[in-house]
Order: sequence, then C-alpha cells, then structure tokens
Amino acid sequence: MIRMRLLRIVRMTGVSFKRKLLLYSMFLSIFPVLSVGLFSSYMASRSIQTEVDKNHRYMLNQMQVQLNQFTNSLSMNSIYIATNLAVEKSVQGGPGIENLNEYLEMNETIRRIRSTSPVKYHVSILYKRFSNFIYSNEYDRNSISQIALYNILDKMKPTTSQSFYVPANTFDDQPNMLLFRPIPIASNYTEGVLVLQVDPLNILQFVGSIEHGQGTKVLVADQNDRIVISSKMDEMGENLLDLVPLSSLLNEKQDRPQTMDIDGVAYKLHTTKSPVNDWRYVAMTPMSELTAQSENIKLTSWVVAGVLALLWMLIALIGSERMYFPIQRLSDKVIPLNKAGKGKSRVDGLDALDAYMVQLVDTNRKLNDRLTEQFPYLKQGVFQQLLRGEMSEQEFVQAAEKVNMRLKGSFVFVCVAEADDIPSFHRTYRENERALIHYALFKMMEETFHGFPECTGFTSKTGQVVLLIGAEDASEETWEALRRCSDEMRSNARQYFRFPVSVAIGNPQPGYTAIGRGYEEAVALLSHRLVMGEDFTISADRADERLLKSSRQMVELQKQIVFHVVNGNMEESRQLLDQLIAELPNAQMKPETVRGLFSYMLGELDYMLQQLGLDIQQITGEDMHERLSKLRLLPELEHWLLDELFPAVKAHLQTETLSKQARTVRQVIQFVQERMQDELSLQMTADHFNLSVSYLSKIFKEESGQTFSEYVLALKMEKAQQWLEHTGTPIKDIAEKLGYSSVQNFNRTFKQCFNVPPGEYRKWKRDGA
Repeated sequence: MIRMRLLRIVRMTGVSFKRKLLLYSMFLSIFPVLSVGLFSSYMASRSIQTEVDKNHRYMLNQMQVQLNQFTNSLSMNSIYIATNLAVEKSVQGGPGIENLNEYLEMNETIRRIRSTSPVKYHVSILYKRFSNFIYSNEYDRNSISQIALYNILDKMKPTTSQSFYVPANTFDDQPNMLLFRPIPIASNYTEGVLVLQVDPLNILQFVGSIEHGQGTKVLVADQNDRIVISSKMDEMGENLLDLVPLSSLLNEKQDRPQTMDIDGVAYKLHTTKSPVNDWRYVAMTPMSELTAQSENIKLTSWVVAGVLALLWMLIALIGSERMYFPIQRLSDKVIPLNKAGKGKSRVDGLDALDAYMVQLVDTNRKLNDRLTEQFPYLKQGVFQQLLRGEMSEQEFVQAAEKVNMRLKGSFVFVCVAEADDIPSFHRTYRENERALIHYALFKMMEETFHGFPECTGFTSKTGQVVLLIGAEDASEETWEALRRCSDEMRSNARQYFRFPVSVAIGNPQPGYTAIGRGYEEAVALLSHRLVMGEDFTISADRADERLLKSSRQMVELQKQIVFHVVNGNMEESRQLLDQLIAELPNAQMKPETVRGLFSYMLGELDYMLQQLGLDIQQITGEDMHERLSKLRLLPELEHWLLDELFPAVKAHLQTETLSKQARTVRQVIQFVQERMQDELSLQMTADHFNLSVSYLSKIFKEESGQTFSEYVLALKMEKAQQWLEHTGTPIKDIAEKLGYSSVQNFNRTFKQCFNVPPGEYRKWKRDGA
C-alpha cells in the first residue's frame, strides 16, 4: 500500500528519473529499517504488557494465599479462645470477685494463645449478661473504642453464631479490623462475645508489602465489598465500589485485564475472588507506569532506526548517484549540453535519452517512409546506371542489396516499349501527366508479363518504358510467349491510350549487369520502325542481322553525340554528327526514316537535359520536333544542329552550372561559419547538401581558391586570434568553441599555423599593446 501511494505521488508530481531512483533507493533502504523498528517496539511493549499481566496474576494469587493463612490463623485463635472452659466460665459467671480464679485462668489462657499466634492482635470480651462489662488485654475497658464495640455489634446484627469480620475504619472510632465470635461458640451472641482486634499495620506486616513495582496498588475487600486491606489506611473500611466500577468487578471471572479511568487516571485492572471466604482481590496499575518502559524502548528503537535510516539515506544518495552516472554519461554523449540551447539547465538524462530515442524512431520511420516512396526511383537509378554502363559488377552487388534486387530465373530479357510518335506524345501530355502515363504503361506491361518468374521495370526516358523479364531458359517457347505478351500489351495500349506503341525484345542476358547490352539491342530494333512503320513487335531472334548492325551503330553514334553536347565538347559532337550523316546514304533510308532517326536523337538530348533539371524547349524557345519537320535537306539539318541548337544548349549549361556552383559554395561557407564549434569534415558537409565529396571539393576549390579543409582551418585560426587578443576567454573554452576534442589538439594546430602556442600569442599581443 505504501509503495503504491509512493508510486502514485511520483507519477503525479512528474519527478525526474534521477529523483525517482533516489526515492526508490531511499524507500527500499529506509522502509525495512523503520518496519523493523516499529515491529520491535511493538513487540517490546507487548512483552512488557504480558509480563505485567503475569505479575498481577501471580501477585493476587500470593496475596490470596497469605490472607487465607492470616484469616485462618485469626479464626483458629478465636475458636481456641471462645471454646476454652475458663473463658466460658468467666463469661457465664461474670466479672465478680467470687469468679476471680476463673478470670485469672482466662487471662492466662488468652496470654498463652496470643503468644503462640503468628498474628498480633488484642482480645476483648463483651459480657452481655453483666451490664455490658468489657474485658480487654490491652485497652481500658472504659475507653471509647471499647464502648464502641457494643455499638458495632448492634449495627452488624448477627443472626447466627457464625463469626464475622469488620474491616478497619468501617465505623467511627474503629481504627482496627475486628473479628467477632460468640461465647460460648453456639450461643448466638446472647451471653458473651469475643472480639479480636488487629492493627492494619500488623496485617500488612503479616501478608507483606502490597506496594509493588510499576506503582501497582492492591485492594482486598470482604464479601460485603468493604475494603479489608489497602496501602492507604483511610481506604480501609470504604466501599470497594466507590473506587472500582461495578462493570470491572462483574468481569472478574474472565481472568482478563481491563482498562478503566479513576479520577481521570487510566489504570490496568485485574480482579479475582477467593473461593475460601468469598473475598475479592483487586490489582491496579497506572497505565502511565506500564507504558513508561515501553515508551523508553520505543524511543530507543526509533532513535536507532532514525540513525540507521539516515545512514541508509546517505548510502542511497551515493548509490543512486553512482547508478545514475552511466545514464547521464550516455545522455551527455548522445545529447551534448551545447545542443540543448543556451540558458537551459541540464535535463533529466533518462528523459533526454527517451526523447532522443523517440525522435530517432520517428526520424527512422520518416526515413523508411521516404525510402519506401523513393524505392522505385532507387531501382530506376540503378537500372539507368546499368544501361549507361556506369556501374561495375561489385557496385551493382552493393546497390542490389540496398534495393532488394534479385534475379529470378537464369536469363534476363530486356523489353523496350516506346511511343511511336514522341513529338505527338509531348504535345498530347503535359509534363506532370507524363509520369502518370509512364506508370500506367509500366503497370500494364507488368500485368501482361506476370506469368514469367521476374518482371520489373522503369522509365528510361520520355515515352519509353523498359521491362526486365526473368526466364528460366531462352527456348523458342519463351520467345513465342514474350512476343505474344508484347502483342497483347500493344493491343491494350491502343485501347486505353491515345498513342501507338512499338515493342522490341533484345537477346537474353545472363544477369542484370548485362542489361545495357540488351537495352542497346532493343533500342536498335526499335529503329526498324523507320522501315517497318508504327505499332509493331520485333524480337532479336527474328531481326535482320545486317539491318540490326546498322541500326545499332547509328543508335550508338546518336548517344555519343548527345553525351558530348551535354558535356560541352562541341568539336567531338561535330565530328560524330558528320560521321552519322555520312552513314545515312549507305543505309538507304527514306526521308521519314531519317527524320525519325534525328527525332530519336533529340528525344535522347531532351531526356539528358531533364535529368539536369532543364527544359530544352525553354533553352531554344521553340518546339524542336516541329522545327525538325520543316527541314528538307541534310545540310540544313546539320547547320541547325551545329550552329544553333548545340551551341545554345552548351551556353545555357555553362551559365546554369556557374551560377548554381557559386550559390552552392556560398551556402557551404555560411554553413561552415555557423558550425565552427563542430568537428566539420568534407564528407559531413557534402552529405548535408546532398553532394558527392569529389564534386564539392572541386567546386569549392574553383570558387574560393583553396581547399575545403584549408578554408575551415583558416576560419578557425582567425577566430582563435580574435578571441585570444580581444577577450579573456580561457584557452580550453576557445578550443571547445572551435570544435576541438582536446586543448592539446588546439595548441598543436595553432602552433603549426603561427609558430607560437596560444598562451604565448595572447601574452605577446597584450604586451605589445
């Protein structure tokens, strides 16, 4: 219960984990100590109470035995006297001179009996038949106390010959306890009466002290509830019910202690009744006396528990600090203080780690989402590099693991589907619509070729979709299935799209790394439509080898021309274009075929510029395909390409590249200046701007005239000089602000740059000033 309340309080108050750890440690350390202290004090108090109860019972039993012996001794002495012949004769004969011998013998008998009695008492004999004469061995017969005996006898009104006791102080002028017995013993108090008078001090002497430890008080009352024995003389003869409630006396047979209040004082009460004479014995002990010892024990226990609790609190404090240290150290490593912001105090380590982990998980989730979104583009990028031959076998293996590319089947067929009229495709669909058309065309092909073990693809350029098909063999049945699926796909394209599509299938390749060769074959096959027309399916196994070779050479020349134009190599572009135009007469192509060949080359150029974020129509200010359709002679075509189109593309690329490069370097410099406190590297900066390390290094050197590391070092050393010369900032703090892992590294670098350590530099500057 206590632990649940503590946990509830901790949750409500929002205590940090460090304080929670301290609270739990203290709770686990202090609670057992306090529990043991509480339990031990309770057991000690309980033990004392039990011991007191046992002492009370024992004391009452002893008192009962002693008083029984006292009353028995007193009763026997009274019987001896009352039945003595001389005493009887004296009572019957009277106190006259004629009975002097009997009187003297009675006196001797009484003396002898008293001398042998363990109880000290005085004897009085009332001669009722002789004018109430009184004999006494000690008192004057005419004294008030002796005369009062007749009054007491009259008030007691005995009806039988039985003896009876009258406690001391029951009546006025009656300081002693009295025992009445008739003489003769069966005369029913009509002739003579024997009275034994016992001083209360003698009673107490006989039974022993009734004042016991812990302030215990003992009361003994007769059958009429008159107090016979008490430590206070004035209480003897009083009614017991005036001191002890009746309810407590009624429970005496339960033999269990009771608690009661008398005059505002709490007492613990034990009562018992004698079976011999029906007397009641009462033991009373003030509760304050009983609890004093237990309170002392409790106080001692709590003092010891408090000392132990303080000791364990100190141990818990030190232990929690030691246990929390690894968490704080990890938190400081993961989330340094300088990243928490200026003016902010150190946050709880576990909360910081928790927030960091939540942020990490959230960032990881976002990255996974972005990766999932970019996954098709990653695969497409890998395929593009494979098509252009820009990826080695080892690089492909690494990239394939990232994008989960695994070949299903022994061979890969490259199937290329392309719109027959690219200019019309451009005019029909806007740029944002083309991506949707490419995706729909790809999905249609994928669904059509779903019967093969592997079917994946990508958009290679505008109006063209490449499908990679995995197959177990390259048999005639496989080729036939590929052609059948291609015809079905073209039929679906005619039905659902507004442009005709031709499909070419290259020779099977042994793996993904060879798809570049298969793609070139498929593209070369597509060039046959210059002769075969639109909307056809052609496969490498049925293509004319001579025509295929010629087409392949022209396609290769076109790619090289486009490559050199994009890279600004105008001389190489001119030479290759001359070579291509020289090959055209040998190919015996129709004008429409030649126009389609150059239209394809323009499409390649447009695609390459789109990869750089440029639009060829914005560069030229006109529709290239429309301009191409207006040209009638090859010299006109050559002049337009070499003197207008290619130079315009080169000039725009140079301008765009230079302005973009300068802007990028300015952003990098600003980034470095804002993060001087970090250990910046070229790799880190390149990753931040999504650039390759080699490209960033190249453009930084071109724009700034120095390498990236030289600039960073110069910037930090310049700042260090300013701080050393104009501020009193400690060298250690300067090293931290400049992102150095240690003061030694900073000192060594500074000395290498200025041939003097930082401390001496500061002193030299100030002395010089």
